[in-house]
Amino acid sequence: MKDSPSIVFVLIMCKHESMDGVMNQLNEIDVVKESTLIDGPWRIIVKLQAASLDHLRDAVQWKLRKMEGIESTLSLVEYMK
Repeated sequence: MKDSPSIVFVLIMCKHESMDGVMNQLNEIDVVKESTLIDGPWRIIVKLQAASLDHLRDAVQWKLRKMEGIESTLSLVEYMK
């Protein structure tokens, strides 16, 4: 059986004036497949996809969370049946 790629959704909290800058930085991360502006305390939702969950954890911890303008994140892992 072939392993399917891992997918993580990340909710990002940032100030309204930081949203454009954060969106631009997200475009530079290779595992980011989609990013969408949303309303509410979470300003952005991001879909990340890679061959392994470990690769995604590293991307969230060492790239995404270190980005200028991000105040906090919430990661949601998609599990395949």
